[in-house]
Amino acid sequence: MFKEVFSYRSHVAALVLLLVLSLILTQIPLFNYLGYEFSAAVALCWSFMAGLLTISLWKKSGQGQQPGTKQFIYRSLILGLVPLFIPFLIICLNAFFVKNCSFLAGSILFLLIVLPAVLFSQALAFFLAVWIRRWEKTAFFLSWFIVLFHILYVTFTGAQIFAFNPFLGYFAGLTYDESLEVADRLLLYRMGTLAFTLLMVMAAQYLHERHWPGEGAIQTPPGSSRRGIIFALSIVVALLFFFSNDLGLSSSESHIKKTLGGQAETEHFVISYPDTLLKGARLAQIVQLHEFYYVQLSRALRVRTTRKIHTFLYASAEQKGRLIGAAGTNLAKPWLWQLHINIGDIDASLKHELVHVFAADFGFPLIRVGINSGLIEGLAVAVERIEYEEPVHRLAALVVQNKLAPDVEGLFSLTGFMKAPAGASYVVAGSFCRYLIDRYGMRRFKMLYRTGEFTILYGKPLPMLVREWRRFLGGFHFNGGDRAKAEYLFKRRSIFGKECARVIANVNKESRELLAQRRYEEALVSADRSLEHSLSVDAAFQKTTALLRLGRYTEAVKFAESNLADTARAASFLTLRVLLGDAFWALDSVESALKVHAEILRTHLSVSWDEALSLRLEILLRPDLARTLKPYYVSLNEDSARVALLERIVRAEPDEPVTMFLLARERIAHEKFDEAIQLLDAVPAMKSPILELARQRRLGQLSLALGRYERAKVYFWQSLNHVYRDSQALEIEERLKFCEWMTTAGEQVN
Repeated sequence: MFKEVFSYRSHVAALVLLLVLSLILTQIPLFNYLGYEFSAAVALCWSFMAGLLTISLWKKSGQGQQPGTKQFIYRSLILGLVPLFIPFLIICLNAFFVKNCSFLAGSILFLLIVLPAVLFSQALAFFLAVWIRRWEKTAFFLSWFIVLFHILYVTFTGAQIFAFNPFLGYFAGLTYDESLEVADRLLLYRMGTLAFTLLMVMAAQYLHERHWPGEGAIQTPPGSSRRGIIFALSIVVALLFFFSNDLGLSSSESHIKKTLGGQAETEHFVISYPDTLLKGARLAQIVQLHEFYYVQLSRALRVRTTRKIHTFLYASAEQKGRLIGAAGTNLAKPWLWQLHINIGDIDASLKHELVHVFAADFGFPLIRVGINSGLIEGLAVAVERIEYEEPVHRLAALVVQNKLAPDVEGLFSLTGFMKAPAGASYVVAGSFCRYLIDRYGMRRFKMLYRTGEFTILYGKPLPMLVREWRRFLGGFHFNGGDRAKAEYLFKRRSIFGKECARVIANVNKESRELLAQRRYEEALVSADRSLEHSLSVDAAFQKTTALLRLGRYTEAVKFAESNLADTARAASFLTLRVLLGDAFWALDSVESALKVHAEILRTHLSVSWDEALSLRLEILLRPDLARTLKPYYVSLNEDSARVALLERIVRAEPDEPVTMFLLARERIAHEKFDEAIQLLDAVPAMKSPILELARQRRLGQLSLALGRYERAKVYFWQSLNHVYRDSQALEIEERLKFCEWMTTAGEQVN
């Protein structure tokens, strides 16, 4: 039977095509090992071909002369499933050349994605061949694309960006999230796929029996047994369909609203939020922050929206990932007038995502977005003007001068932005778009956003505009710390350039969760498992953290130094130096700790990093304080023990500013804002301008959180005296404007 099935020329040609596809995939990053992407590509290709071959086999069998026997089903199964050994073996052999980090996980995905896709496709083809009996291949061709189009329909018309599909299995959406944990839900979905597949086969059998009664009919169970099987299969399909929201197979807008629980409405927004997390003053401020940005963006983009924008705020990345996908990526759907943001990212992401919705006014018709991702994301960054806590032009100049910029012209092609590393792409595109807006005006840029026609609108081709922009950036000058920061932020590979990106991201996520739960031994094992696959920044940081928390300081020093010794990758491990400094501190090598922390402070990675490092330096420069506070930084893992230590020191030395500052931070972490304000107010002016800026900013933020807007303005004004980066002044000035907004607009929640 095997020899007969593959004796036809068309069947052999299909095998050759499958072989060629498998070999091509071995040369494409991310598709070149046994994982989700490879399985999805094979499933799409072979499900289509297997369906056509099933119809061809049906015709070659005589369309009723012999196909009424069970032999046809056996032959079609051989035709559809046996060739799958070709891609499976090829990708397994490719593991000798490309690392395959989890053969078992990859094999499970191959089984769950590819096999049900092929069986569903063959059942669909069989049903159409029996039912229509003319133009069967055309009908299958259209049906196959309609079923696949379901992905676009679900992700375009609804809130979710993921989709389960009979042919593809699972579509994760266009997201920067590397972690992919879907096996449990995919298994559940594939049970429904197989149930529906059997229903189609039984329907085809029934139709064929009616058309070809007698001995040639396919052998099926007796009527009562058949009805029982059909009923059971129908129940499975119906349950998965009607309870798909609860099972995580889909996520309707009504289901998301119900899960979140809370809703507020303003003149221009409908805001769905987690009612267990957001209440009182914080809720009122988030609601008003929407209107505050609405006024800013209306002026900047010269746009007024015609309908209310719907913001969905999620309690955590995990909740967002479960409900719509893209756990760690905030996103907008301009064509639906929707924003989807994790509540912890609201201050950093709301304005950016709102730009996308506002830009729908002059976006490409129907989909209401720009002509390419470079313009879409570039405009959002250009309006914000700040990226990575730096003015966007300064940061872009840093990227360009250090030769870390992607192909700028390529960023504004249809797919170039998606292929380039995300960090540098956002900065470069944002700076270039800001340059075009400032030099040639917003009106012209809005037409560019819709059409992508640089030459027509600016009278110059894109390469010439890029040269102008590069000359403009030439006026910036940088030091060694700036260059180290640029390499840390932007000298990273995209997902297509990483080994086993999905597997490692999943393991690193597990390590991160274990560290948060203070399960340090397990976190160390998990981090080591990740490092066995490939050396990543996350895994190295997690392993060093676990070693520190376990008191294995010498091991932590050796491991950190071994990674930092390699000059080719030392820049990527910049933040690992903080843990190295703490490990030196734990071993009483104070001088080494001071040197390490001072080196990383020169890079000014962010305000929070500067604060953390300045505190360490202040402490380490005073031997008595360094000995007293060493347990706080390196050995006390429980919050209660850390707080108790600080309280004892403050009682003994009530005028010690550093310990009062640290205790205030602990109070903030436990949302005891009034106590934190009392402590910070009592702290005398800090000698370090970085710490004094941090103190004043924290006082302003706390007062803002408590609704004391006039007081918050005083603290923010005072903090402006201590800024040491232009971006800090811009951020504080925006806080001042928001305090003024809250003072005049009031806290109104409809």
